[in-house]
Amino acid sequence: MSSTNKKYKDLVSDVLMFGERQDCRNGSQMIIPHASFTLDFRRDAHVISLRKMHTKGIRGEFKTLISKDELTNVKQFEANGCNYWKNWCDKDGSLTLDYYNQLHPQLEEVIEAIITTPESRRHVISLWDHDNVERGNLSLPCCWHGMTFSIIGDVLHMKWDQRSVDTMIGLPSDIYLAYLFMNHVSIATGYAIGSCLFSLSNVHIYDEHIEGAEELLLRTSADAELPLIFELKS
Repeated sequence: MSSTNKKYKDLVSDVLMFGERQDCRNGSQMIIPHASFTLDFRRDAHVISLRKMHTKGIRGEFKTLISKDELTNVKQFEANGCNYWKNWCDKDGSLTLDYYNQLHPQLEEVIEAIITTPESRRHVISLWDHDNVERGNLSLPCCWHGMTFSIIGDVLHMKWDQRSVDTMIGLPSDIYLAYLFMNHVSIATGYAIGSCLFSLSNVHIYDEHIEGAEELLLRTSADAELPLIFELKS
């Protein structure tokens, strides 16, 4: 079994074993306060192979987020093959996301800074805009909200910060998305891709996903094309 699958299974097991049941805005969940693990993308897989993954949609999400076209409507995601953002758009399809508004200028600046001053410890992208969250004018506040890049030798490393983790639906996609961002910066700066520390808070499994989580713990990589049916929470 790959290290990526094992670490993901260990996290699922920890939530089921040590989590506390808690009501939340969209149901009931088992939840632990925080967790972390490191994947070294020089040798670790960036796709969970214990279930069917819709990698095209994740690549489409990434392509939309880094596009130079201002992100204003769900149709932009859908044009790139990503169909799940309709869960958070307005009736006319409009979206307001700090995933784009805060990300775009910072990503370009960080890439330039890595090229010019790779030894700096200030290669940080922060997407959490407190004022936007408090005003309630976002379609969805950022769940993953930070990336910190470090250059050591000729290798690019990253820390990925996430305030809320839907373990069964969101996290497998987030792992792949983090890899896509690392790979993008790696190509843009010329540094080899290295390790990524996933720093996770409020790690949860919704009650209706528990049966599927228990099934996943019995799976091997041979089950990569078998689906697990989970309801996406909006």
